[in-house]
Amino acid sequence: MTLTAGYRKTRIVTRLHIVKKPRNGGPRWYVYAWRGGPCIHQQDIERPVITPELLDKVSQLRLKQASGGERTLDMIIQQYSSSPNFIELAEATKRDYRRWLNRLSERFGKAPIGAFSDIRMREQIILWRDKWAHQPRTADKATVMTATVLGWCVERGILPTNVAAGIKCLHHVNKADQIWEERHWQAIADHKDDAGDMICPPQLMSALKLAKLTGLRLKDLVSLDWSHVSERAIIIVTQKRKGRAVIPILPELRTFLDSLEHREGAILRNSRGRPWTESGLGSVFQKKIPPEFDRTMHDLRGTYATWLATKGLTDDEIARIIGWTAKRISEIRARYVDEARVIVSLVERLSA
Repeated sequence: MTLTAGYRKTRIVTRLHIVKKPRNGGPRWYVYAWRGGPCIHQQDIERPVITPELLDKVSQLRLKQASGGERTLDMIIQQYSSSPNFIELAEATKRDYRRWLNRLSERFGKAPIGAFSDIRMREQIILWRDKWAHQPRTADKATVMTATVLGWCVERGILPTNVAAGIKCLHHVNKADQIWEERHWQAIADHKDDAGDMICPPQLMSALKLAKLTGLRLKDLVSLDWSHVSERAIIIVTQKRKGRAVIPILPELRTFLDSLEHREGAILRNSRGRPWTESGLGSVFQKKIPPEFDRTMHDLRGTYATWLATKGLTDDEIARIIGWTAKRISEIRARYVDEARVIVSLVERLSA
């Protein structure tokens, strides 16, 4: 006797083979994954009810049969690398992911994927991460990449749980404390060569000013084109989130845009008059900043948020523009805007 069963959740359609065998005390029923396949369930007296759990067993057996055995993590990595989840990433992100997928393969590639359903694998992942404990940012990429691949497996029903999810990061940054203050701009202006010329080239300064006035990430900054500029706003689809960013053109930003000589193509240009690349601009920044400079280009996003706060925008309004939470904006406001106002007020009162 065969039974066709459909299970909508996992989209499985299979033909279970059910056999009834008489015996003293009542019949015994055997459920086979398919005719000639392994027995996955047996039951006395009453005919078995086909459940999602039985169909899941059949699904796993079919996957093993198709791959010649249980899939390894290497097989999963190959599948993930061919999936829309990976293909639709930005090129720079894919390059970074490939580096970590290779490292993940070197460490765990031969392991059967079923091994990652055991919570004890979490310790092995953390021990592997700790190889880079002296480089916390790098170490965190190890666990993030592992959690990404295993999360992909969970989404497809290959694994019941993600044992790498929620592993605490080794690298911690207080984002509320990282904005460019006047001392940072002054340090760049004072960083000069033996002839007394600024070491920071004007093309880099233009990029830093535009980052301060737009809050855009580096990859969006270099892709910013005059076609994105309207009378009242810069409108661009961000590369990381693929969301639509609408940046108001306030007087300072308008003045900056009006000061540029060209009006077509990429807004930012390098010393050769060519559009910057993300790696090129990042590299020049690292080479031209003063020694022990304690800010990054990414910190200019917080600087922009602070600047908007001084213009009277609410936390919610700033959050919509930046793409951060209102809570994060309020932390920056408390540290850099409200605190400054309190100090100014105290000085005015005490000087009266």
